[in-house]
Amino acid sequence: MPNDHPLSPGGATLAILDANVLLPPRLSDLLFDLALEGLYHPRWTQTIESEFIANFAEVVLAKDKKERKAMKAATATPEHIHKAMRRLQCFRSAVGPAYEVLLYDKHEYQSKVPLSVHAGDVHVASAALVLQTLAQDEGVADRVLVVSDNLAHLAVAAMAAKGISVVSPGNFIDLLNAAAPARVENALQKTISDLEAPPFSHEDLLRLLVNRGAKDTATFYAAIWGLDIAPSRLQGRLSADRTK
Repeated sequence: MPNDHPLSPGGATLAILDANVLLPPRLSDLLFDLALEGLYHPRWTQTIESEFIANFAEVVLAKDKKERKAMKAATATPEHIHKAMRRLQCFRSAVGPAYEVLLYDKHEYQSKVPLSVHAGDVHVASAALVLQTLAQDEGVADRVLVVSDNLAHLAVAAMAAKGISVVSPGNFIDLLNAAAPARVENALQKTISDLEAPPFSHEDLLRLLVNRGAKDTATFYAAIWGLDIAPSRLQGRLSADRTK
């Protein structure tokens, strides 16, 4: 089946999802609903999964600042690892075996990573270079992006010079919505309808978009949905942005 990815006409949009965008439950729910709408292909690696498991309790399960600090300092418990693995299995099932990028830990690719990329994020940049190299070898017009909340460590300009866009999750959502708003709205509505425990309202969704930097998309749908709520009033942590 041919791709119909609006960010890469004639090819596929392949996005490396960093651990810091996979971890927040409501954000990752939305990112995977956008993928299920056929807007892009999510990709990640074993190292990203390891980071996900190591940080799962602190980011997802902690109820307050004190608990986050304690969980960050502690070794992951079997219970926390089980919960993290259950969440990862949902991601894998949504994408299929193609999710995993291989060879990113090989010198052939890591040696191409710009020196300005932080040492702890070389594996992320290298995975993107693997995808780019495969696309070039196959002669396809794929676009490769990295979606991360840690742009400072990923040398945005240097990676762009390599032909790879490094974007925040909010910027990524804004790009998709600008290119295919009807399909993005389908994904947003799916996120709202699928999340029932606790319920996730249209206002919650707008708050998520604002908090993650997708302010253009939030403003766009506030108008469409007839919600008289300025994005500036939606700042703050989502109470529902945790998973059981």
